[in-house]
Amino acid sequence: MENRPYDYPTGGTERERIKDQAADASNTIADRAKEAGEKASDMAQQAASKVKQVADDLRSKDPSEIVSDARDKAAEVGAATADRVDSAMTATGSQLSSLAQTVREKAPEGKAGEVAAKAADALERSGEYLQVADPAMVRSDLERIIRDHPIESLLVGLGVGYLLARATRR
Repeated sequence: MENRPYDYPTGGTERERIKDQAADASNTIADRAKEAGEKASDMAQQAASKVKQVADDLRSKDPSEIVSDARDKAAEVGAATADRVDSAMTATGSQLSSLAQTVREKAPEGKAGEVAAKAADALERSGEYLQVADPAMVRSDLERIIRDHPIESLLVGLGVGYLLARATRR
């Protein structure tokens, strides 16, 4: 028997091969959906158990103790978050400084090179600021800028919001 381009070497057609692959894919998807459902069920049971445990703990505690525990936990989470923000700002500052160096190295000659050098200077200043600033300092600087330039700040906020909305839609 002559082997046609759409035949399996064992005699099946391309259509049958695709049908077999679709059936295999369907079975795989069904298995994964079942596993995901079981995981979700387990997570829901664990969450319900945790909620019950927390409710039982709350019933056994004095209200002032609950408030004190919540305040301590909030302070702990706030400190950890501030540390992460500070680390992220330092890393971002380092990356901006590195980007400034790259812009300088790859800048062309002439007017475009001058513009690139100014952009690199601005990137480097921003990078240095983020490396040395703490979140409180950045906040106070932003508050001052917003008070000094409210319309421009509003327009920048609208522009950033628009770009974020477009980016999250895709």
